[in-house]
Amino acid sequence: MVTTSDGNRRRWAAAAGGALVALALLLMLFRAPEPVPSPSTAPPRPVVRLMRPDGTNAALDEETVMHDTTPLFLPTGRNATVKDLPRREPGKTFLDKETLKLGFAGTDLNLAKDLPPVVTLNGKPPGKAAPVDALTADAPGQMFLGFGRTDEPAVASEPRGGFVEIVATATGRRVLAEALPVTARPATDKPWQPMEFFAAIDAAGLVRPLVVTEGSRVEEVDVYFRNFLVRTFRVGERLPPGFYRIVVGP
Repeated sequence: MVTTSDGNRRRWAAAAGGALVALALLLMLFRAPEPVPSPSTAPPRPVVRLMRPDGTNAALDEETVMHDTTPLFLPTGRNATVKDLPRREPGKTFLDKETLKLGFAGTDLNLAKDLPPVVTLNGKPPGKAAPVDALTADAPGQMFLGFGRTDEPAVASEPRGGFVEIVATATGRRVLAEALPVTARPATDKPWQPMEFFAAIDAAGLVRPLVVTEGSRVEEVDVYFRNFLVRTFRVGERLPPGFYRIVVGP
């Protein structure tokens, strides 16, 4: 009986000791917070301060002017004096700020002062002429009477088969202008408009056949003058090497 109670006491003692050891290890994982220092009465000095160029710091004013991004063509305090605009009344726009006033710069016409003495108005010297004389002086009458109703003599042009004009594309200057004889007229009665050709010429003549860049609206006329300029007019032998624009008109 005595032996059993002693064994129970030892077990309880060992369990209590183990619990104390575990509690000690658990308390080692926690620590008390560090004490916070009491705030001082003086406010902390800021690291960055905002300063305005008010004239108290010359270096700051010069640096502000050097880094000013305002365009110089806009009115600023350094290149112009901008007046304060008056505030508009309710219901008005900026066009109503000034009232439009119409008038004449001068009320009297001084003809003797504005005109030399050798000038006469309606047969009167400037000193004795009235303003109405300036309006009726040398009146030509009805200026446009018969305008466009008279027959102007028309000079008949000489008959021709066409007109050739050649312009150098490098300089834009006209190098040849010649009227074609009547025998060079194409055998057609259809109306045709001026046409254009492109020509490339070297020392041996035409490099290639003429290229029609603007036709005459009549196919047989285009074919006729393309052959005429090469075989009869011999444009390749008349021009120095280069590129040319050839215009053929009636």
